[in-house]
Amino acid sequence: MKRILVTAIAAFTLLLNACANRGISTDYQTDVAFDEYRSYALLPVDPSVYANPKVSEITIKRIGTVLKKQLSNRYSEVEPNSADFLVRYFLVLDERMKVESYNANFGIYRSGFAYGHAYSTPDLHNTYYQQGSIIVDILDTKSQEVVWRGSTEGKVKEGLSPEQREARVAAQLSDLLEHFPPKAN
Repeated sequence: MKRILVTAIAAFTLLLNACANRGISTDYQTDVAFDEYRSYALLPVDPSVYANPKVSEITIKRIGTVLKKQLSNRYSEVEPNSADFLVRYFLVLDERMKVESYNANFGIYRSGFAYGHAYSTPDLHNTYYQQGSIIVDILDTKSQEVVWRGSTEGKVKEGLSPEQREARVAAQLSDLLEHFPPKAN
């Protein structure tokens, strides 16, 4: 009984860890000394982000405010010409489709002295939704190269209040910035 309980707890812990990092992706240059970074500057948003009419300036501003708040906990914000690294961010919205299939059954039955068969074809259900991705680039000030890129994505939820939207963005960026600076192996 104890062995089953320990196995169940281990499986549950692995499941939670897998869900916690869902939708987060990072990449970085391995030859960069990230531990030497002390100050940052947030770059202005590229106007091409607004080419998608579904990208809201309010959302972009919210992302910038949250990003600045979270980075300020670890680094000091300075002017771009005196920063150790620069931060650039984007918001990308994509239309997605989820296809679900239900009830593909086959059966044999007996009715009196005869046998018969029955089947039902699958019921397909398509759901359309928006997928949002926040992409954060860290650029080294000296080389002007991207040295770290992280992205977090999730389904766009409609009907949230501004406070709920900010809390959701804060949670996503907090999870993403746990991976910056990258840990040495």
